[in-house]
Amino acid sequence: EFNSFHVIWKSISNTAHKEPLNPYSITFKQGIQHVQHTLQILHHFVDGRDEIILFKCKFDKCKPKISKMNDSDVLLHDIYKHLPHYPIIQVHWEIKEYFMVSYKRTIVIERSDLLKSGPSEDISLNQKTKFNPLLYECDIHKLKIIKDTVDVKLTRNNGLQKLLHE
Repeated sequence: EFNSFHVIWKSISNTAHKEPLNPYSITFKQGIQHVQHTLQILHHFVDGRDEIILFKCKFDKCKPKISKMNDSDVLLHDIYKHLPHYPIIQVHWEIKEYFMVSYKRTIVIERSDLLKSGPSEDISLNQKTKFNPLLYECDIHKLKIIKDTVDVKLTRNNGLQKLLHE
């Protein structure tokens, strides 16, 4: 680090960030853009959010306070040179930022309508299942569920058969 001038800010997740800047060569506008770019990269690698929705610096909540910025192209040196122990200081900028995942990196999910009552298939009772050497013990639960659904279908059909038989 070339100097001891640091800009500190907290993100929405209440994480403190610290960035060294050269106050003799960077304007306030460039400093804000640098912080914005740093946050954009950070959010991109953490959770893919890199499109800016909102990025705003609240001047009245900065410490030490920044007076109304008429010209954002003023050097950071000119803003903070009156402070004691300058340039060995830490300034706190109050930044409100929101990022989102850009639309070009999202996928479209279309809802497909499922049939509420599918065609019923006749299951023959004489049909024997073939031995499956790849059947695991964990699949027994799945087989019981399948057996229960088959039994339900058979009982429905038996009721209809009894009715039609009479």
